[in-house]
Formats: sequence, C-alpha cells, structure tokens
Amino acid sequence: MTPTDAPVLVTIAINNYNYARFVGDAIHSALAQSWRWLEVVVVDDGSTDDSWSVIQRYGTRLHAIRQANAGQGSAYNAGFAASRGEWVLFLDADDLLDADAIERMMALAQPGVAKVQGPLRRVAVDGTPLGGAVPYLVHDGDVTPIARLFRQYASPPASGNLFRRSAIEPYLPLPPRRWRYGADTVPILLSAFHGRVATTREPIGRYRLHSVANAQSGLFGNVGRTLAGTLLQAESRRDAAETWGTRCSGITWPIERPGLPWDWRTRALSWRLKPDEHPYPGDTRRVIWRGLNRSLALWPGYSTLERLALRGWVGGLLLTPRRWIGAFVTLNLSGGLRARLRQLQAQATARDVASQALPTERSP
Repeated sequence: MTPTDAPVLVTIAINNYNYARFVGDAIHSALAQSWRWLEVVVVDDGSTDDSWSVIQRYGTRLHAIRQANAGQGSAYNAGFAASRGEWVLFLDADDLLDADAIERMMALAQPGVAKVQGPLRRVAVDGTPLGGAVPYLVHDGDVTPIARLFRQYASPPASGNLFRRSAIEPYLPLPPRRWRYGADTVPILLSAFHGRVATTREPIGRYRLHSVANAQSGLFGNVGRTLAGTLLQAESRRDAAETWGTRCSGITWPIERPGLPWDWRTRALSWRLKPDEHPYPGDTRRVIWRGLNRSLALWPGYSTLERLALRGWVGGLLLTPRRWIGAFVTLNLSGGLRARLRQLQAQATARDVASQALPTERSP
C-alpha cells in the first residue's frame, strides 16, 4: 500500500466455542498483525468453559460478543454484523495467523479480486508442526467453471480466506439452524462468483488438526468420524450452499454431478470397509471406477503422476481380497503423500531445466 492510497479496513472475526485453551493465541495472532488498519471481533458462541474470561482479558483491543450457543453459522452472522471492514477473514479460534498474514494477503487484493486465500501449515493439537500445509492443491483465478460443476474448488479451510465484503454480503446472515457446522462452505464457494481468487505464495498461518490419520478407516484431518458420515455431510453442505446461492444471487448450476476425486476415494473405502453402512446402494466396482475417472478428467490441477497414483490406489482397493483390505488401507493415499509426489516431480523438472541451461563443451 502506498502513502497516497486510502486506508482499507480489514476485520478478523474470530468464532469460538469451548476453546479456552486456544482462543487467546488466536486473538493474539490477530492483534499482532502488521496491517495497521485492522479490527478484531470475537464471538463466543455460548461456551461453558473459561473462554469468556480469556476473551475479556483483551478489553477494548477487540469487540467481544457473547451469545447463547447457536452454532458456527450464527457466530459468523454475529461477527459479520459487527464488522466494518471492507475485507473480512473468519478465523477459527483454534487456528493462528502469521504476523504479516493480512499484509501479504492485502497485497493481492486488487480490483476484481473477490477472495485472497493462503495455505495453512499443519500443526498438532499442542502446536507441534506436522509438516506440510492445507490444502496441498489450490485453484485460483476465475474458478467459477470448477465451482459451478463441482460445487467446490480447491481452497484452504476457513482461516485461510480473506473475503471482499461485497462478495459475501449477499449470503449473510446464514440460516443458523442449517449451518451449525461447516459455515465456511458458503462464503468460500459463493464468493468466487463475484470475482477472481488470488493465492499467496507461502502459507499465512497454522491449522490445528484435532484428529490424525485413522489407518483403519482411511480418514484424515478434521473430518467426520465415519466414512458414511463424511460423505453425507459433504454432500449435504454442497447441496445447501447451492440452494442458498441460487436463492440469494440467482446462481445457476449444471445438472451433472461428477463428484470430487477424494469423494470417490472415500466412497471406495466406504463400499469395501463398511458395506452395511454405505450410503450409496447403487455403487459397484464399475460405478466407482467410472465415477473416479470422470471426476479426474474434469478436476484440474493434478499432475499425470498424481492421477495415476490415485487411480492405482483406488483400483487396488476395489480389487483387493476382503481379508487383505485392512492392510491395504494402511497404505492410504493421503493429500500429504500426493503433495510429496508433486514435490518430487517439481524437483525432477527443476533438475532438467538446470541441466539444459548448463553450457556445452566446445572442441578447441
């Protein structure tokens, strides 16, 4: 920002529920931002622990709101209603921002940009670095073709997104009963229909993982406890966000529903591991295999190696004899492994480029 530019106010709206052990660190990371034109709003959603005492310690340095427990959507509504910023970031109370996060994001907040996103480094509950960042793949620029077809695009979770106010204002307040959980689905998806998405080159904060990889179920990160629940919750959120986008802004959606690549992976796991609980009775090996390949053909960003690896893993899972399925699942193809494949591929490409740039020997 140059001295002649008018100051742009940014709001960090922190939503908290029973995270007394984390919320102080989240508030501190917000107040420590190098971006000078900043306000911090904290909404405590009816916590029963010591959260409110922790929040009150910061006094007038922030705008604190205490409400009866009504869920994340209600907390988003309250935080946004109290905000004044032209740009808004909804920070989960268990996540942290780097001190220069907003400054780096605002450097990308150019005209025509509706959302600036930044990856988040993965940390354990106690803050120990786990390596890697979420997401390992991002989509940016004009993402509406992807968002319209899949009702999702590759984006960081809530705390990694800075929204232009005008891009999310049509959708707030959210229906609180529908969005007790997963409220970030709406602004992340629907803001993309109001401008471009820009991405920072480096991570802008830390994302706390409360659940680690479950080698027996194939689930990763902060997701549902069951395979069937994970699938149904994700589909329900996308359905609700689609309906809300149409109602509020008249967004139209195609009839085709190709499904996300990792949803087909989870469907394969569910169909093999928990057939009695599997929520799609029409699934067969052929249905899942064709669905995965159709999804991979339409979902941009994966390298050839990543596509081959995912096809190979899902194909192996579908064909593995039942008595060996448990052992096979422990070889789960996580995002971290796919990120490692991408890193190796990038290193190989860099070596090729470097070798081509070396001067050739000339005969005397």
